[in-house]
Amino acid sequence: MRRTYAPVMARKMCQTTSDRYYTRLGGGARAAHVIVAVQLALALLLLCACSGPRSNPLKRIQATGTLRVALDPSFPPFEFVDGTGQVAGLDVDLAQVIAARLGVEAHFVTTGYDALYDALTVGRADVIISALYPDPDRMQTFTFSPGYFNAGEVLVVREDSPITGVPDLAGKQVALVFGTEAHMVALQWEKTMTTPPILLTGDAPETITSVLAAGIVDAVILDNVTAQMAVAKTPGLRVLLSPVTDEPYTIAARKEDAKLIEAINAILEEMQANGELDALIRRWMQ
Repeated sequence: MRRTYAPVMARKMCQTTSDRYYTRLGGGARAAHVIVAVQLALALLLLCACSGPRSNPLKRIQATGTLRVALDPSFPPFEFVDGTGQVAGLDVDLAQVIAARLGVEAHFVTTGYDALYDALTVGRADVIISALYPDPDRMQTFTFSPGYFNAGEVLVVREDSPITGVPDLAGKQVALVFGTEAHMVALQWEKTMTTPPILLTGDAPETITSVLAAGIVDAVILDNVTAQMAVAKTPGLRVLLSPVTDEPYTIAARKEDAKLIEAINAILEEMQANGELDALIRRWMQ
């Protein structure tokens, strides 16, 4: 059973102090004090009422006409500062589409990557759209959309290749960049596959994609951003649809703004269904 000793004592002390105060002020001052107290209570009620839209982020955003988007403009092609000094990139275009579907305009709050969550916490931004991987340690405080781009490792093959996934790599020659995440993943195959692929390492993505195009190797492993850009520059290559690893980029908001993320999720689903999201990705990966 919960003890109520402390609250009772606190209230008694408060009354004693108040009685002492009223005795010194007299009856008229006491009445004035009551009026001030009522005014303060009303002010608090008004303050709570004004903070009401916090529980309805869509109304708050539509009332201001602005979706404030936090991003770190140092990661092309997702976000960067262009020659005119304006932020540009895939995430910028995506944010503008989302804002337009919500009936508002996008306003970009630029900050360092490490300070993105802080921009949400202190109320400088409504969402983060900045090639953001969902941090498992922040799930209690923030809410995340499904991934709109998977930046994990992928397989790149020639257009006429019969390879459809990792199992088809058995005994094949696979090139990768030394020391990368792809290299670490491929080394695990030597432990898990009965017949692992033959690994060849290079010093740059351009090197390994050129040997793939020349028919020297059967496949290469790259992160999806690099792979998409390499395929756009090298005719005759394609990225397999099934990723080797997952690293989704998502949109984040404060936990109490879950309704906003729900609305954004619906927009992302529509963009995926009508091909708009794929077109946006292709535009910035070329």
